[in-house]
Amino acid sequence: MAPEDRVFWSTGHKAPALYAALGLAGYFNPDDSVKLRRLNSGFEGHPNRFKLPGIEASSGSLGQGLGIAIGSALNAKLEDKNYRVYCIMGDGEMDEGSVWEAAMSASHYRLDNICAIIDRNNLQIDGLTSEVMEIEPWIRSGNPLAGKF
Repeated sequence: MAPEDRVFWSTGHKAPALYAALGLAGYFNPDDSVKLRRLNSGFEGHPNRFKLPGIEASSGSLGQGLGIAIGSALNAKLEDKNYRVYCIMGDGEMDEGSVWEAAMSASHYRLDNICAIIDRNNLQIDGLTSEVMEIEPWIRSGNPLAGKF
C-alpha cells in the first residue's frame, strides 16, 4: 500500500481489529484501544470518523462500505489521482443488494483501482452463510464476476 491509498472498513462490528491497526500505524497510542465501548472514549463499537483519526468513513450497516469505496475509486479516476482503494467486507454482507449494485458499478466504470477483500469466515449474525443465503457460487473463482473489480 502507498501512503495515499484508502481503506474502507465495511464490517464496522470488527472495529477492535481496525483500532489495533490504526494504533500500530501511529494514529493514536495503541494502548488506548482498551477503552473499547467506554463512554466518550472514541473507541465505539462501530468506527466513527468524527471520534478517531484515520477512519475514512463511519461504518455499521453492513453492505454500505463497498459503495463508499467505489465512490472514492471513481473520484480518483475523475480527478486523475493515483491511489488505490481497498474495502474490507464480511461474507455475510454479500446478502445485501447494495453490495451487488456497487459491484455492478465498479464493473461498469471499469475501476481497476479498487480491491474488495472478503473475510470468508462462513458466519453471519443469523448463522452460517450457507444456511442463511448461499454465496459460494459468487465466491468461487470460476464465477464471471470474480476479479472484475
